[in-house]
Amino acid sequence: MFYSLKGVVRLPAYPGSTLRRQTVHCSRQRDILKWMSGSVQALEPAHTQIRAAIIHRRPIAALYQERRRLLCPHLLGWSKHRRLLVLCYQYQGDSESGLKPAGAPDNWRCLAVEHLSQVELLDDPWQTAENHSRPQRCIQEVELDVDAYPERVPPAQSPNPKSAKL
Repeated sequence: MFYSLKGVVRLPAYPGSTLRRQTVHCSRQRDILKWMSGSVQALEPAHTQIRAAIIHRRPIAALYQERRRLLCPHLLGWSKHRRLLVLCYQYQGDSESGLKPAGAPDNWRCLAVEHLSQVELLDDPWQTAENHSRPQRCIQEVELDVDAYPERVPPAQSPNPKSAKL
């Protein structure tokens, strides 16, 4: 049995005969492909912004479960069920579980990227907690880790080539 994109299955009528065509209703297949295409398109902008935030150690603002959050993404990767997740430190904004004071170890969030929207890079200082290297359980396959990239130099501390003495 073979499936084509046009929803046709080719089956031999009997051994040694030519193939005959049968039309198969592939609305379910089309629905699945349409959903997958839409979900991939929805993930792409958030995924791209999160990658940039990790590489450049820049916080992000985003909506998650209709709540505005300020986050510093540390890990991006896949769960054991192949769901794209981001491990973030939330330093401001709204949270259903409440937010502890800045620097508190309870402000870690493992968020599904598919539920993040209106993701934007910020120029705020990078935030984390002392336990940022603790073992985490949400991401099984790491795509990007902030610890693989050097710390960002704030613009005020950047060396000025005009004032450098040789």
